[in-house]
Amino acid sequence: MPLSLFDLHADTAWAMYQTKEPLGSNSLAVSLEKAKRYARYIQVLALWTSPDLNNEDGYLKLFEMVKNLKNDPSLTSSKAELCSSCPARTADKASLLFSLEDARILNGHIERVEEIAKLGVRSIIPLWAGETCIGGSPDTNVGLTAFGKLAVKKMLDVGMVLDISHASVPSSNDIFELSAAYSKPVIASHSNAYAVCPVSRNLHDWQIDAIIASDGIIGINLYHAFLEKDKKATLDSILHHIEYFLSRGAENALALGCDMDGADLLEDIPDVSFLNRIAEHLLANGYSQELVDALFFENAYRFAQKHF
Repeated sequence: MPLSLFDLHADTAWAMYQTKEPLGSNSLAVSLEKAKRYARYIQVLALWTSPDLNNEDGYLKLFEMVKNLKNDPSLTSSKAELCSSCPARTADKASLLFSLEDARILNGHIERVEEIAKLGVRSIIPLWAGETCIGGSPDTNVGLTAFGKLAVKKMLDVGMVLDISHASVPSSNDIFELSAAYSKPVIASHSNAYAVCPVSRNLHDWQIDAIIASDGIIGINLYHAFLEKDKKATLDSILHHIEYFLSRGAENALALGCDMDGADLLEDIPDVSFLNRIAEHLLANGYSQELVDALFFENAYRFAQKHF
């Protein structure tokens, strides 16, 4: 049977806004044309704006980006659907969900959380780089600010899931504590294992264990520099991260968060149509079809059913 795909992270919405290319067929890493090989396709699109924009301009661009996507021919013709909750497993079209990446655009305005929620955003990546009004990112050793903690509580109040990809260690610890107080899961939509590739964007063992314990989910990132620190990333590099996560008990929590249209991908997988190479490599190395299906679709879909 053809693979189904539920990808937890792509920056395609911003790439479409910048290039004015449509979702259906384009030169980007993600398009409906490239994804047609999958029996069922669900994509989480990150609403991210360039750090070249100040916080206020970024907030305004967010709505322009969403408008651009909603006016895309594939959505206006119902070839794809934009969902504010977990889409039906049996839908016969591509389904799109929103996350927000880099909540600096709140810029001290707590009421903006509800405005963002009205867009259908289901998960929040509060940090991205540096120190912001929210807190510290992986290139810092700073936790959440006082406003950041209030904002995270508000996000939890409106039913959003918190995502520690791009959070510093202290910020991620704050997010775990706040989410636990609400009995909510924590996810890492596009992060790999620090023990395999020791870069600050990857997850330490305690973070992996805490995500699993919270009923969260982890998306494998295909950015080559998060797969290998000092050598060329290959399909074996992806396999090594998968094997490490599995060794930590992540068989029901592991998915794909490919970071397409937001990162330099490894050569073997230049766009979404080549993800089957991961499946083939896993099968060739003795892993079961059941595990492949869990990684590509089932784990993420089960999580979305419960929490989106």
